[in-house]
Amino acid sequence: MPDTRTDAQLVIAYTAGDRGALAGIYDRFSAGLYDTAAAMLRDRHEAADAMQDVFLIAAERMGQLREPERLKPWLYAILRNEVYRRSKRRGRVLPTDFSAMGAPEMTAPTAPDAEGEALSAAELGELVRSAACGLDERDQLVLELSVRQGLQGSDLAAALGISAEQSYTLVHRMRDRVERSLGALVVARAGRKDCNDLADVLQAWDGQFTVLIRKRVARHVENCETCERTRKKAAPIALLGAAPAFAAPTALRDQILAEAGTPGAAPAHAYRFDADGGFPRVLRNIRLPVAVAAVAAAVLIGIGGGAIVAANNRDDGPSASPITSSVSSSETPTTPAATTSSTAPATTSTSSSSTTTTSTSSTSTTSTTSTAPATPATIPATVPSAPGELSLSSATLDLGATTGSGSFTVTNIGGRPITWSSDGSTFPFTLLNAGGSLQPGASQVVTVTLDRNSLAEGDVQAASLLAGPDGAVKMVTLKARTERAPTLILKDGPSGELLACQWSPPNIYVEYTDESAIVIPASVQWSGPLDGSSDLADRAGIAVHGEMSVVSPVPGAYSYTVRVSDVRGNVATVEGFFTVKSC
Repeated sequence: MPDTRTDAQLVIAYTAGDRGALAGIYDRFSAGLYDTAAAMLRDRHEAADAMQDVFLIAAERMGQLREPERLKPWLYAILRNEVYRRSKRRGRVLPTDFSAMGAPEMTAPTAPDAEGEALSAAELGELVRSAACGLDERDQLVLELSVRQGLQGSDLAAALGISAEQSYTLVHRMRDRVERSLGALVVARAGRKDCNDLADVLQAWDGQFTVLIRKRVARHVENCETCERTRKKAAPIALLGAAPAFAAPTALRDQILAEAGTPGAAPAHAYRFDADGGFPRVLRNIRLPVAVAAVAAAVLIGIGGGAIVAANNRDDGPSASPITSSVSSSETPTTPAATTSSTAPATTSTSSSSTTTTSTSSTSTTSTTSTAPATPATIPATVPSAPGELSLSSATLDLGATTGSGSFTVTNIGGRPITWSSDGSTFPFTLLNAGGSLQPGASQVVTVTLDRNSLAEGDVQAASLLAGPDGAVKMVTLKARTERAPTLILKDGPSGELLACQWSPPNIYVEYTDESAIVIPASVQWSGPLDGSSDLADRAGIAVHGEMSVVSPVPGAYSYTVRVSDVRGNVATVEGFFTVKSC
């Protein structure tokens, strides 16, 4: 029978010596791990090898997991690295059009004019999941972990090896791209018999769903009520969640449990478990040999230094001199302008006499020019240099909500060298290179950094006083914001398969935490055969709750999104999926 212990209890038991706890962990997570590995690697045998390595490494490293209740994202973080390690050995073979005209074409898994075109949700889900294999491996992993395996928020971020803010951005970006690009594919595959105009558009479809065909279908759907209904009934994200799962070989369980924990069983892996919480660090996919890396660096430098020149001379062939002169001008030190030439009168007179004697034997013109005596009246008067003076490139530096560093420039616009420094506390900002000596005309870049990890959500401001010569002070105002979206946990909501004859409007219950107050009402929005939305109320400041007002559901796949924003405008979402079946 299934092991009923919590994830944390299983981890604690295993690290205390209970070898049977690993069986409970395998039974709980192997299906999802194998399903993800098989989708990412597109090879059943390689997926089995990857999952075996995940459990053998986990058995060896489980004592490093500092938060046992986060076992699930920790296992998927190991799988992430094992998938990356294998996928870098071979190129991707199913390019998918998720961009603009000119991108690779999307292969249609099934001919558009095949018999039995009225596909089930599972078949359409398999179609969508197959097409999603053409994504970049991290983007595909985002979809697999968020849609198929239900990882959200900080757990999804930890499994991907990125920050929570980055994970929110990736999920929303991928949802938009998948709905836009795969939505047209699904309509083309599922709705052709329902719309004659769509069938006419698809006459040119010969097995490759090209960018041009996708654009035509997308434009048609925007203006066709029939195809719009098809699109809503067959939402790609919901279909992806409904796709059949890949099943792991039954013999794999006994093989893994027999090997786990024995000395040397875990494969060698080139990543450490020293990220936050004892998670594995992201395995770097590309490791260039030293010589290749040096060449790449040289190429990048050349591109950076000569991009404008290359663009302007594309038809004229390569030219080294414009780039060379550009680099020379940027690296040549500025020569102080305050030093004037003052030649001693006695030396000038002696030199002139000597020149006169020499030039007389040459030409009279030269003799006349060189015999002009140097008198005190022709020596320019020495003008005292202007005092050194600080000038700032900007009086305000705003790092905004996401930037961790910025800079401003201090310049000596006077005629004499100066020494300057930064006075006063600039907490929480840190200034680097904030002081020193400047020759006339010279500049110095001051770097400003900010670590938001220890800051509460809100605005911060400080002033840096730059003291120059004679007590002169320049002030730079430093500004930044710390923004954090609410953290959401879906505690209750419809999931799995529900019967239409037993339907009642389902409850939604989402716990939230946020440093600022949230905006009420929050909302839940769903899509599928029926679309709609409802407001959610606040319960004692710790949760939002309400009902999905779907009175009579239409069978099909649904997805729903709970949206919560705080008073500073930061928005967080959490998603769920379910399928309604006819009785």
